[in-house]
Amino acid sequence: MHSRQPVRKPNRRARGASSHSHVLDVQLRTSTVRRRRHEFIGRWLFNIVLIASIGVASFFGIRAGLDRFFFSNADYTLNRIVLDLDDILTREETLTETGLHEGVNIFSVDLAHVEKVLKAIPQVKTVSIERELPDQISIVLTARDPIAWVAAEGETGDATASEKSLLVDATGYLMRPRHIRPEHFHLPVIYGVKSDNIRDGEPLSNQDLKVALDLIDTTSRHPESLLRIRTLDISKGYCIEVVNDRNARILFAAEDFENQLARLQQLLAHCEETGRNLESVNLMVKRNTPVRFVVAAAPEVPAKVAPGAPTTKTRRN
Repeated sequence: MHSRQPVRKPNRRARGASSHSHVLDVQLRTSTVRRRRHEFIGRWLFNIVLIASIGVASFFGIRAGLDRFFFSNADYTLNRIVLDLDDILTREETLTETGLHEGVNIFSVDLAHVEKVLKAIPQVKTVSIERELPDQISIVLTARDPIAWVAAEGETGDATASEKSLLVDATGYLMRPRHIRPEHFHLPVIYGVKSDNIRDGEPLSNQDLKVALDLIDTTSRHPESLLRIRTLDISKGYCIEVVNDRNARILFAAEDFENQLARLQQLLAHCEETGRNLESVNLMVKRNTPVRFVVAAAPEVPAKVAPGAPTTKTRRN
């Protein structure tokens, strides 16, 4: 007979001990992870505080150094302001409007502000400002190049004497000069501009004005031209009535200026050769161009005294 072996029951105490050990292990790992996280955050915050402290210290150190060697250094006192103003402003006007003056630290001058003030003047095209160490600031202005005057609507008098008249460059930019140059008195005057936007310091987008400026520009490209424009009337729109330096009235079509100027050149040359004076011409007509010449007045003939007629004698006292 075989003896029956007793059946072993599972060791519940051992299973319970293993489970408890696993819980302790998990808690230990969590604690380690938490501790390492705190250490990482602490090191990160420390580095930030350290970098910020170094940055602040560097800022104040650099500032103190700059103040000592530049801003508070007497060697960098502004002693000379050199101005090339292209006849736009006077020296006094420039210094007053920009606030520039000698005796201040050269690095304390806000060059951007000075440039902004000068560029706001309509007649100024370009501004160049340089800080030349140790004690000089140089300013160079370039003026816009006007090619004509634009008279206000309804005006017919001398444009250079009117406060409403403006200079205009080839792009149509309008400007009121602070000081009129001698050459401005000889610029042609454009009359009859119909627009409500004739303002100082703004471009004028007007087709009739653009055509007139194109005629002036085309004429300037021909230095051999005998045409000297005094006034241009663009009030009609479809044509330009020009008066030259000899008071001749010349009617231009609003296109093809090259061809019209070539025909006018032949006519003016003929006038010079023959000694005749042109009164008017209509260049809008391409063939059989209507031309009128000034009729010379007949010379006065002294009256003849009839034979035997009494003569008047001056009585002497």
